[in-house]
Amino acid sequence: MMCINEKYLSQGYIEARKGISIPHPINLHEGQVIYRFYDSTKVHDQKVAANGAWWIEYEYFQKIKHFALQHGYSFSYAARIFAAILYEWSEVDAFVRCQVRNPIKALKGRGKQVKSDCKDPRDLPTMTPMQSVLEIYQLYVPGFGGSNSISDSALKVLGSQRL
Repeated sequence: MMCINEKYLSQGYIEARKGISIPHPINLHEGQVIYRFYDSTKVHDQKVAANGAWWIEYEYFQKIKHFALQHGYSFSYAARIFAAILYEWSEVDAFVRCQVRNPIKALKGRGKQVKSDCKDPRDLPTMTPMQSVLEIYQLYVPGFGGSNSISDSALKVLGSQRL
């Protein structure tokens, strides 16, 4: 089955390797729900929030949520430590929930350590995603994000929520 973002896949590996280790291709099927964290101070529209390449599946969304509840962390902070999201990139204070309209390819892998440009004093020089039995896998969806994004035709926005 041909996925609507197939032509973006080879370039997608280059971008995916910046944030995940050993990306491997998976198919996201019609009807599947995926989640994306975002910064509501920068993005005020849920359709715009859905226009990004980095996502997580339901299982990992729930893992982050339950970890936060069990350990007394905010959901926002738990998402930050599991996905290694620097403050300079996002406040991680909201998420958007979308349903896949058309089959799409994604690259899936464990998060990698990221380096800060020291634009936000809350960031350490490097950040390593949570690594334990609780680690999560992240998705990079080639063709999503930017001005030529195909996310609008591939996803149906189900809603967004502040954390």
